[in-house]
Amino acid sequence: MRTSANNSDLLDVATPRHSLLSGRFKQSFAYVALQARMPGIMQQVINTLHSNEHELVKKHGEEVWKDIQVITHNIERLKRELSNDRRFTLFHGNEVDKAEWNAFLSELPHPKRSYFRASWLHAECYLYRRLYSFFENSKHLRNFDYFLDLKQEDLRISELAITCLAKATRNLSKSFDNFGKLVRINLWSNHFDIQLNSYYFSTLEDRSDINVLTSVADLDKRLLVDESLLVWNCLMKAKSNKEIIVDYICDNAGFELFTDFLLMEYMLDHGLATQVRMHVKAIPWYISDVMPHDVEWTLKYLMDHKDECVSGLGWKLNRMLAEQRIVISPPSYFWTGPQAYFVMVDCSIGLYKLLSQAAVAIFKGDLNYRKLLGDYIWDSTEEFITCLRGFRPTNMCAMRTVKCEVICGLSEGTADRLLHTDPNWMISGTYGVIQYTDSLKCKCDCLHLTASCMDKSLMCAK
Repeated sequence: MRTSANNSDLLDVATPRHSLLSGRFKQSFAYVALQARMPGIMQQVINTLHSNEHELVKKHGEEVWKDIQVITHNIERLKRELSNDRRFTLFHGNEVDKAEWNAFLSELPHPKRSYFRASWLHAECYLYRRLYSFFENSKHLRNFDYFLDLKQEDLRISELAITCLAKATRNLSKSFDNFGKLVRINLWSNHFDIQLNSYYFSTLEDRSDINVLTSVADLDKRLLVDESLLVWNCLMKAKSNKEIIVDYICDNAGFELFTDFLLMEYMLDHGLATQVRMHVKAIPWYISDVMPHDVEWTLKYLMDHKDECVSGLGWKLNRMLAEQRIVISPPSYFWTGPQAYFVMVDCSIGLYKLLSQAAVAIFKGDLNYRKLLGDYIWDSTEEFITCLRGFRPTNMCAMRTVKCEVICGLSEGTADRLLHTDPNWMISGTYGVIQYTDSLKCKCDCLHLTASCMDKSLMCAK
């Protein structure tokens, strides 16, 4: 049945509290993203494909033209399906995770099997997964990363910020003050490069002073929750352990990945971790998410840099990978699935057990935050531990700039005050949170929910 995303059964209201974020509500960011942002991203992929035609023909021969034509046709069809709010279709190709996706799609309630009526998390992840399936099922373009140029350009245009931070972070002493600054730089890395590249430094020395750099970005002004001290305390408590593993669930490549490396380096240099495991994506995902080849390219970019400090940092990080102090975990398709993280224990027990080995797991970015909270509109004052609905394989930290209406852990009155002074505060990306919970905070067993948590979980599934 053909339907339209503009039908009157879509509601011209914001997403109600205690419901899933969905494009069904036309005043939500989910609706805006599905209506305008996702079609734009798909067109961008088409444009990238055609702008790389010469290189692709040179690499694969004239036969690649057929792949380009078929993929372009399939993306255009997907855009029409989205604009007409068609139902999700099952995967029938060579997708590695086909069985898991098809089982998930088949179990969705019938009213929630179309783009604007489903949870936004489900619809958006499905669109990105379908997009890659067109390449995955082609003859020549199975390994083509159509977001690669954007990720690499993001690092190239951040050269001043990279040079400043590389110099400012050499020989930092072990202290919470320095750790906290690196955490906040890491949180704000999407904005920090822009501000540094446009800032006028009064002296050359300012560019190598981490205190000056953090004040340039005005890092604390819009930080709504900062529990980085709890992360520091967690790692300090673990220092007596022979092995201290930090799991790092990455977000964006480019400049953000560079700041990820700075934080990893600091933790390893000062014994806060003996190994950092990077969890990256198996397929091109959400435009800028890190894949294994992004790590390799970033290190080569740093090692080849003309500035000796940047180059030295690149070689040092490369040695850390060779020594397995930094490890790229085998990419799990769970990270590119549609599920909230509280189902990991049922859907990907191996990954859950792996995370449980860590002293702390650091979840980066807005999408990871949405998956931690299940794309559910909680009360803004609800505790972080409650919103995780039993997902606590280990001590956990979430670092995220606020880009949609999903949030928790704010102090009483904060959300109302922000709404009054800045109506777009939830979608602007100019506010951030650093939230932490330890694995023992909830009194229930880690594989079972309390009755209260179960009630929340059932409520979110409706």
